[in-house]
Amino acid sequence: MEYINPLFSKPAIEKTKTAVVPKRPNQLNKHRSVRKDKKHNIKFPVCSIVQIRLKSLCRQAQRIYRDRGKEPLSQTKFNTLLLRYGLNNEQILTWTQEYSDSKVYMHTKLLETEYTEIGGPYGFAVQKNLSERKVVFFIIMSVLKWLDGGGSLEEII
Repeated sequence: MEYINPLFSKPAIEKTKTAVVPKRPNQLNKHRSVRKDKKHNIKFPVCSIVQIRLKSLCRQAQRIYRDRGKEPLSQTKFNTLLLRYGLNNEQILTWTQEYSDSKVYMHTKLLETEYTEIGGPYGFAVQKNLSERKVVFFIIMSVLKWLDGGGSLEEII
C-alpha cells in the first residue's frame, strides 16, 4: 500500500557521483591596469591644535561649497584638497618643520596617479629620504603656514 502524501512514501535514494570539473591552470598572470579613480588612503599625525585648525578651516570651506551649490565637503576631502594644493605649488613647501607622531591621525585620499608624486619611484619620499606619512605632514603644515601668511582658502577650493 502506498501513501497518498509523497512526504510519507520512502523514495529510493540513489547516490550518484557528480563529475568533478578540473580547475583550469592559471593562465599567464595578465597585468591588469589600475582604475583611474582608485584612491590611496594616507594618514598623517596631528596635534590637537592642528586638528582644531583643520576642522575650523573645513567648516569655512563647507560654507563656501554650500554657497557655490556643490556637494557637502567632508574633513577627509578637505585635507585632500590641501594636499593637492601643496603638490601643485611646490614653492610654498618647507621641509624643516618639527615632526612628532602624536598617535592622533587625520586622513587624505589621493588619486593613485597623484600618489606617485609622494610615494612613487621618483616621489618626494624618495627624494627627501622621508616616509610618506612625514611627506604628507610637511605638505599639509606648509599649506597651513601659507594660509596663515595671507593665503586664500578660496584659492585652494
